Amino acid sequence: MVNYSKQQGDTRHYKEAPHTKYYTPSYLIKWYDFHVIRFNLPFLWRCSVDSVLFPFFCENFSRRHLDCGVATGWFPTTALSRPFRINARHELTLLDYNEDALETAKDRVLSKTTNTTVKTVAADITAPLPKALRGAKFDSISMFNLFHCVPGGVSKLRAFGTYKHLLADGGVLVGCSVLGRKYAPNWFSRWRLSKLNGWKVFNNWEDSEEDYRQALEKEFEEVEICVIGMVLLFRASEPRLDDKDTDEE
Repeated sequence: MVNYSKQQGDTRHYKEAPHTKYYTPSYLIKWYDFHVIRFNLPFLWRCSVDSVLFPFFCENFSRRHLDCGVATGWFPTTALSRPFRINARHELTLLDYNEDALETAKDRVLSKTTNTTVKTVAADITAPLPKALRGAKFDSISMFNLFHCVPGGVSKLRAFGTYKHLLADGGVLVGCSVLGRKYAPNWFSRWRLSKLNGWKVFNNWEDSEEDYRQALEKEFEEVEICVIGMVLLFRASEPRLDDKDTDEE
């Protein structure tokens, strides 16, 4: 059995890890958008993609952007398909543990835009910063529908402290995540959540708003949090940097 906690920087086992192995090319291409974007989020987790999550993404999507946890690339692709963005120059970096997701998302973005450069980085969000990103700076970083899949309990949120170093001056980190059992609005959502956690596709049974608030406020001066249905939205800026952090940069 692979011990994933000891191989956090190694993505070679993504096809075996419970939280990523189901995201095969066929599932991503044929089913993910309907299953997750059009059904799970609005009906199970009670947060609209069209009126809440997609506008939130677009408000915080810059021309120098890092998207962590890409799935099919639905959010950046749809944002880049809008009239004032489709021909504008963008630099987009995609990061995911699953290399199939990276290729799917990259191909999708490039099929819709004419002036976007796309870089992919295979990495575990809970591991130290990958070499490919050291020294990079982004005006915006997104972590949408990511942490509810990631194992590790509260410790997975230490990623905020790692990725804050990639924000340029005035940059913003945003994201959303499905919260745990106590936020379930009805028996069916709770039952479905328990199944996903039992299969290890989700790892969020005890995740709470307070967990995210504490983790974000530890790393950022400015933190905004909103819970809609079972989904927590967060936006953070002005990272807290000590003298050591400043010297490293």
